[in-house]
Amino acid sequence: MMKRHPNHIALGIGMMMIGAWLMANDRFFQWPPYAVTFVNDDIWGGLLIAIGLSLILWVLDGGESVKWNRRLLAIAAGAMAFLTAYQFMIWAATGMYHSWISNLIITAFVLIMARRSDTRDDKDIN
Repeated sequence: MMKRHPNHIALGIGMMMIGAWLMANDRFFQWPPYAVTFVNDDIWGGLLIAIGLSLILWVLDGGESVKWNRRLLAIAAGAMAFLTAYQFMIWAATGMYHSWISNLIITAFVLIMARRSDTRDDKDIN
């Protein structure tokens, strides 16, 4: 199954690594000052780990469910787009560079994956 969906595996591992990074760095985000505790909460890293793990489990389960593929890629794209936009806002507001450019590339990668796995013509959607 991993040979059929290597991009899903790579994305899953990447999202889990980003999530672990966010959980390990309790003061990564410094803006806005009044929300530092909230935005550095481990729940956000845990969410990315859960999304990444879900992608990997989808592949290991056979990777046949079109419905779950769509859902997982949409959730992954949304999470990465939110992280990208938030890091861009930090850079725009403070001048402190956060890795918004690399996250933008990952978001584009997810969107390309979603587009290429478009299955509108499939009649066997499960």
